[in-house]
Amino acid sequence: MATILAIGLSAGLVALSNGFFSEPMPAAKLTLLNAFSSKGGVGINNTGGGFEPLENVSIYAYLTQGGNAVQNHTVTFYVQTPANAETTITAMTNEFGLAQANIPLLPTEGHIIGTWHVQTNTTVNNQNLTDALNFECQAQKPKMDFFFKSNGVSSISFLPHDILSLEAQLSYRDTSIAGTPVTFDVKSPNGTEFLQKTETTNENGTANTTFQVPWPSNQTLGIWQASAIAEIFEQQLNATANCECYLAPTTLDVFTQKGGEGPNTQGGNFALNESVTLFAEVHDDYNQTIPGQYISFEIRGPNGTEIALLVQATNSFGIATETFGIPPYVGTFEIYASTQYNGKVLIDTLTLTTTQN
Repeated sequence: MATILAIGLSAGLVALSNGFFSEPMPAAKLTLLNAFSSKGGVGINNTGGGFEPLENVSIYAYLTQGGNAVQNHTVTFYVQTPANAETTITAMTNEFGLAQANIPLLPTEGHIIGTWHVQTNTTVNNQNLTDALNFECQAQKPKMDFFFKSNGVSSISFLPHDILSLEAQLSYRDTSIAGTPVTFDVKSPNGTEFLQKTETTNENGTANTTFQVPWPSNQTLGIWQASAIAEIFEQQLNATANCECYLAPTTLDVFTQKGGEGPNTQGGNFALNESVTLFAEVHDDYNQTIPGQYISFEIRGPNGTEIALLVQATNSFGIATETFGIPPYVGTFEIYASTQYNGKVLIDTLTLTTTQN
């Protein structure tokens, strides 16, 4: 408060106001009202500086009489937005003779970009006092991040039948922008309009829409194109994102209770006479496991000798399971799993090592 007072006093408000009278008035009778902001405006009808969206603009009215602060006096602030909408704020002067009005530059206030006009008014001893102040609101470039998501993770590829979401995140100088409409547009690989929808950003500045990829369809496989359009502080934002839909290769994966997921991977370390549980899954074109699929497990010892050949069908979850005990051989065992699916032979291998107890 002392700093704000210093701004007014250092500008010589008394001297500025004296120029409006044909003859100098005695200092004891001179009553002054001056409006200014935290960024300027000291003096009669001066500019109040520049602000940005999301700022809270504090406008002050400084009332003095005979060089002394006038406290506990009502000041009216008439505020006009760039769209000519009007509002009135009243405030009492404090012990320093300052009355304060706060103007939030929020999207909910409507059209906020441009010149704001503020006029202050008060009456002291039947004398009407006014002062006007303008300030500017200008926006920097807002930001929109836009991407595809699959299973909650940002992705650039997906499979038929997948459930996808498009997500747009709006922000201005690292502050999330809530309550803003975002229009999503999605085109299938052949350019056909697939989806057009408008959603509003939440408190985190995020808007999203969800859809399932159709299958079977001749519009599914290939590059999907999406766009998003939004307006922030009267600036239009456009963003695009592409994502590819493809069929997955059919695969067989064999692993143990100690690891080995993935092609030709190490399945862990075991002690002699310890039990090993083998698991195997067949994944189809949609990366789904297949129940009722017969899988062969060939087990070879450290010297390459075949120890066992086991056959097991995948269960209702698409997993085949076999358990065997480690024979008394120290070294590396090899497991070969194979199956036939849609006329293709699928193979996966893993190794496991044994050590003395």
